[in-house]
Amino acid sequence: MADEKKETPVAQERPEDAKARQDAQLAAFAQQLTVAQAVAVKEKNRSEELSNLVNRMQADFDNYRKRNAELNKKQKEDGMVAVIEKVVPVLDVMKQAISMITDEKVAEGVKMIYRQINEMLASFGVTEIPALGEQFDPNLHNAIMQVKVKDADKVNMVVEVFQKGYRMGDRIIRHSVVKVAK
Repeated sequence: MADEKKETPVAQERPEDAKARQDAQLAAFAQQLTVAQAVAVKEKNRSEELSNLVNRMQADFDNYRKRNAELNKKQKEDGMVAVIEKVVPVLDVMKQAISMITDEKVAEGVKMIYRQINEMLASFGVTEIPALGEQFDPNLHNAIMQVKVKDADKVNMVVEVFQKGYRMGDRIIRHSVVKVAK
């Protein structure tokens, strides 16, 4: 019976060896778990750092955007004021020309242009600084003359306006040139 196979007895593992093998596997798994937990903590910390970095960068960008918008607004206003400062003397000349023109049709045409320029300035928020009959304010008025008055209530009041003043919002484009009572 040469073809017969001999069965080899399967060696039975001793319970102590099985327990030792299981303990070794359990220790290996515990070590792998500890390493995985350490990696997870490290990655979580890295994730939080990156999240904080993104938040800071986003806040910095928002601040940059706000500063830029404010700068653009200021530059736009500065440009408008520069142009308006050049237009205001033209109004003075036109006002004087209107009083000197004898031809009624020509005077009416110049008055129309004068009104249009005033309307254009008003659309940009430019307003005339009130002066005549107002209390003198050195922030708004430029006094070039003083006149004595008997009425104590009129002291320090603007009694004559030589040149109109203009403002755009809180910004003075040109001070009113006035005569003040003393």
